[in-house]
Amino acid sequence: MEPIPKPLLRRLILTFLVGTGCFFTGLVFFLHEGDTSFFILSILLSAGSAVKAILLGLQIKRKTYFVLEGTCTDVRLRLFRNSHDIVLTEQDGTEHLLRIGKDYNIRSGISYRLYFKTSDSIPSGQNPLLTKAALTDNLLGVEEIK
Repeated sequence: MEPIPKPLLRRLILTFLVGTGCFFTGLVFFLHEGDTSFFILSILLSAGSAVKAILLGLQIKRKTYFVLEGTCTDVRLRLFRNSHDIVLTEQDGTEHLLRIGKDYNIRSGISYRLYFKTSDSIPSGQNPLLTKAALTDNLLGVEEIK
């Protein structure tokens, strides 16, 4: 069996841990304060997180994610925003304009592997803004290629 890529494994574990944390926080408040409504909300939140983790796990197991590899050729900082635009150039010369959150430390001149949910929703040969929006919404993780 092939190992799970680190960014996808990290996302899977964090999704599971968020749900678990919500459940135990609600349980503590229920036992300490008797707050039933908060406990019910925490159960719903943890159930939603568990469903999301299961769906992501199935997607990883079935390898139904899309991988985009290339070198970052340009990073455009966006003032007063929580994201920045990058230009990722594949080896065949194809360029992709992506909007990446500032929590990913992307630098120009370094090769990256980006994981996306599906390749079906990525339009090819169309408006670059539509392509950027589709890629941004489906981003699962970023990995630096060494």
